Amino acid sequence: MTTIPKNELPSPLSFEHVPHLASQTHLTTETFSLPATTTDHPHSRTSIDIIREMTCTSQLRQDYATLTVLDVYDEAALIGKDFERIIEAYGAETIRDLVPKVIHILELLELQAAKNEKETDRFMEMKSRIERLEMEKNETRELREKFDRELELIEEQWRKEADNLMGLVSKLEDENRRLRDELQHKTDLNETSNRPSSAETISITREELQCIKNLTDENMKLKRTVKTKDKELTQKTLDIEAVHGQLERVCKLNCTLRQKNTFSSNQTQRLMVEKFDLEVQLKEKENFITHMKDRVADDLTSPTTPTVS
Repeated sequence: MTTIPKNELPSPLSFEHVPHLASQTHLTTETFSLPATTTDHPHSRTSIDIIREMTCTSQLRQDYATLTVLDVYDEAALIGKDFERIIEAYGAETIRDLVPKVIHILELLELQAAKNEKETDRFMEMKSRIERLEMEKNETRELREKFDRELELIEEQWRKEADNLMGLVSKLEDENRRLRDELQHKTDLNETSNRPSSAETISITREELQCIKNLTDENMKLKRTVKTKDKELTQKTLDIEAVHGQLERVCKLNCTLRQKNTFSSNQTQRLMVEKFDLEVQLKEKENFITHMKDRVADDLTSPTTPTVS
């Protein structure tokens, strides 16, 4: 069954062909009567029986639980088309008494569909609320079961610890009783012992005290020695740091002197080159002077040539 939007569907009282049919029949929903049915014999099937059978087996009756107002509008449109075909085939008088009844039934069906939608919404709301409550109930039950399990574990652990402590208390009481008996026995022996044994005990105690004193003195000496060594180590560390500082300064000074030495070497080489150039120039000038002297001497010693007139 195809449906269209609700704002475009006509209501059961306003689809286009029903008012025309109602005007032709001149009837309203208050003035209608049951159609007369005639039966020839009791075993023949009448039109009412056929309509009842069709109604009982219709899809709309089977889907009554999910009936909506849109479904009612769709059925009203189909009924209107069927009325048009009946009027075209048999005339308006054929359905004169049927139209107001159908309109009334469609009105009731529309109201029931609206009520059904409200009930469905309420049912879904109650169902969701019940599901939520059941979920909360299950969560609460799970939390309670978890709490009970943890409580049982804690109680079991507490019982074990209590049993262990009770056993330990019993052992301590037995040990205390045994030590008390031994102490009483030793006290009795000390009271009944002779004097030499007491002196021997005292001498042993003095030897132990002397040994303890010697060990204490040795320990004090070792502590003083360690303190002295620590001071010496600290002083050596300071000396080493001072030597490292001096070594760094000497390295820096050595680097500076190397730079100066390199500069002086370069300057010396340059001066030697300049000296060599000057010596060469001086030698050339001396040779030139010697040559000039020789030439002048030759000119002076040579005879003068007479002039030809």
